[in-house]
Amino acid sequence: MRKIFVVSLIVVPILLIVLRQQQQQNDEEKIITTADRVRRAGFDCASYDIYTKDGYGLTLFRLRNPLTSTTPSPAAPVVLLMHGFTSSSDVWVIEGLKNPLAYDLLRQGYDVWLGNNRGNMYGQRHRNISVWDREFWRFSFHEIGINDLPQMIDFILEETQQTSLHYVGYSQGTTIAMVLLSMKPEYNAKFKSINLLAPTIFMTNGRSKLRYLGRFFDSYTPLHTYVGDMAVFRPKLLRKLLGFERCRSPQANAKVCAAIIYNLFGGYSAYLEEALIPDIFNSHPATSALHQLFHFLQIHRSQKFRQYDIGLEGNLRRYNHSLPPDYNLSNVNPRLPIHMFYSDYDELSSKTDVEWLAHIMGNKSVSHFIDLEHYSHLDFVWGNNTKEIINEPILKILKEAEVLWRSDKAAN
Repeated sequence: MRKIFVVSLIVVPILLIVLRQQQQQNDEEKIITTADRVRRAGFDCASYDIYTKDGYGLTLFRLRNPLTSTTPSPAAPVVLLMHGFTSSSDVWVIEGLKNPLAYDLLRQGYDVWLGNNRGNMYGQRHRNISVWDREFWRFSFHEIGINDLPQMIDFILEETQQTSLHYVGYSQGTTIAMVLLSMKPEYNAKFKSINLLAPTIFMTNGRSKLRYLGRFFDSYTPLHTYVGDMAVFRPKLLRKLLGFERCRSPQANAKVCAAIIYNLFGGYSAYLEEALIPDIFNSHPATSALHQLFHFLQIHRSQKFRQYDIGLEGNLRRYNHSLPPDYNLSNVNPRLPIHMFYSDYDELSSKTDVEWLAHIMGNKSVSHFIDLEHYSHLDFVWGNNTKEIINEPILKILKEAEVLWRSDKAAN
C-alpha cells in the first residue's frame, strides 16, 4: 500500500508536467484575487508590481481601512505577512475566515502588506524569460529568500519612508526569513520583530506523507534538474486530475474535501470551519516550483538546514565542496528575539524540530507552544480560534516591540 502511495506521489507531478503545455496561462473563468477578497470583506487594497534583481515580477498588496483613512498614516508601523509553500497572499484573506490576522492588524492601525513569491499567480512574470520556459522554474526557497524577500522589504520601506518593519511568516515564509538573515545579515536591522508561524527550518521529524518522497533524493541525478524545472502545481489542472474540482462548490461533501486539505496542508485539524473549504480550493494549491519541494525533502533527509544539493559536480562548481553548505544561523541576530509559534500536531513542523531550532538560537528566540490537541499546520492561519491563539499574542508582541523601538529612537 505504501509503495502505491509513493508511486502516486511521483506520477502525479509527472502527469502535471506532461499536461502542462495543454493548460492556458489564464483560466477562462474569472480569477478571484487577493484584492477582490479584501474588498469583499469591507476593506480597501492597493497593489504594487516590483521586480527582483534576477528579473522576476512580483505583486504586493497593501491593505487599507476605509473607516479610518483612505491611506495609512505615515507613522503607522509596517507589517509584512508572508505565505507558505504552494500558497500566496490569498492565504491571509480566505473568504469565510472569522478573524484573519491581516484584518485584526489593520483595525489596530498597522500598515499591512501581503507579500508573494515567484511562481504563484502573483509572481509569474519575468523581464526576459517566459513562464513556459523551464529556466523560469529553476528556483527553490533559497532564491525566494535571497532575492524576493529582500526586494519586497526594500520596496515597502522605501514606499513607507520607514527604516524597519514587523514580519510574520507562515511555513515557507519562516524558511525564507532565516535564509535571508543567514545569507544577508545586514537585513537584521530592518526587522522590528520577527514572528514565525509553524516554522519549517529543521524538518527531520516531520510526519507528513510527503516524507516518503525523501528517500528518492538521497543522491542527485540529472532527472531532478529536468523534472525540477517545471511547475509542480497548476491549480485548475490539479483539481481536474485528482477529481476535487467539485470542492470549490458550497454543495460539495465537506468531509471529503476537508480530508484532501488535511493531506495537502499538514494533518488533521479540529479547528477548520467548513465555510472556508470552497475558497481554499479556489486559491490553493498555488503554482509552485518542484525545486522548492525537492529542497524541503533534502532538508528532511539530510537533517540539516542547508543550501540546495545539486549533485557532486554541481556542488563543486557552486560551493567548491562536495556537499552544500549549511545556512549560517549565527548570522541571525535581530534586535529583538524571534517569536516562534508551534504545536505538537503539525505534521510538517514538528515540536522536536522547532525546539531544536530554539536551542540553537538560544536567547535570540522566544517559544510559543500551542498545547491544543489536533492543532495542525493549517490552523495557524485558518483555525477558528486564531484570534485568541495567534492574533492576540502577535498584537501584543508588536505593541511591545514598537514601544522599545520608539524608546530607542528617542534616546538616539
